[in-house]
Amino acid sequence: MAAAAIVLALVAGIGVYMYASGADNRAQENASFVTAFVANADIAKGTTGDELVQAGLITQEKVAKGSVPPGMITSLDQLAELQTAGPISTKQFITAGSFVSTKDGAGGAFSNSIEAEDLVAVTVTVDADRGVANQITPGDHVDIAVPTQNTETAGVTYDYMLSDVKVLAVGASTTTQAAAPAPEGDAADASAPPAPQNSGVLTFEVTKADALRIISANSGSSKIYLVLLPPSTVSAAGK
Repeated sequence: MAAAAIVLALVAGIGVYMYASGADNRAQENASFVTAFVANADIAKGTTGDELVQAGLITQEKVAKGSVPPGMITSLDQLAELQTAGPISTKQFITAGSFVSTKDGAGGAFSNSIEAEDLVAVTVTVDADRGVANQITPGDHVDIAVPTQNTETAGVTYDYMLSDVKVLAVGASTTTQAAAPAPEGDAADASAPPAPQNSGVLTFEVTKADALRIISANSGSSKIYLVLLPPSTVSAAGK
């Protein structure tokens, strides 16, 4: 009986050793390092693969094997004729899912400024009298008033057609560009900001149906009036 107990103890000990040894091997395999491409700086949407390589915006680093996501880029040749589908943050892995074909494009400044897929951009020209003295800037919100015929007085009155409409751009300057950090030092003059170029050319962010209403209301002899809203009244949804 004693001999049998000794044999059983030896078998159990060997089993524990083999399991522990296998666990160590598995841990070492998971903890092993591999080479992966990562961003060494923030990368803007629409940056081509060639630009990434030429500017040195990506580099190879040793990373834990278990941390590598699917679709990792293994060769810079894979970036040919591709561009980033969205912004890439510093130290983010470079994966195939982060890119689209340069033929497909990534959209221009206006389309990239639109916040939701169910919204569109529509542009109208408004003179200084109807456009708050041409002092509207990207990111402002306005109410849009339109003329209506008063049958009782045979005159024209104005009624609000749309409220809390976001100004996506003024001229060619979008909300994204307007939000960029201001220059420091002598180049900055916050006390007297210049009026935007083409300040009477306004692009609104609205639904498709409201875009047609704006186009119709500002066509021919009909002209819209804009009423600038103070920041405190802008809806929390940031429409």
